Amino acid sequence: MITITPTAAARLSALIAEERDADRLGIKIIATTSGCGSLAYSIAITEAGRLDKSVDVTGIRLFFRDEEKELLNGIVVDFDPVTGRFSLAHSRPPQTGCPLSH
Repeated sequence: MITITPTAAARLSALIAEERDADRLGIKIIATTSGCGSLAYSIAITEAGRLDKSVDVTGIRLFFRDEEKELLNGIVVDFDPVTGRFSLAHSRPPQTGCPLSH
């Protein structure tokens, strides 16, 4: 489904461990549409929603809904320790037909 690099997994694990309810937390990748219907992705540390499924990816719980599987398939989550930022890239971004995207 998605790939979480070892560096990103270590940072996410540390962030989750800081929370009192760490045993219930995981990540959710949120896809939003931007200009021309192209997709942008963000990440949230959260509890599972009522309709969410859960899968372990590199030791991190990933929460998702069945209808999100196709959008999430191919995403790579990485972390840059120099900048302190996560990056989310899609190895096969969905084609929107928009001349301004990709």
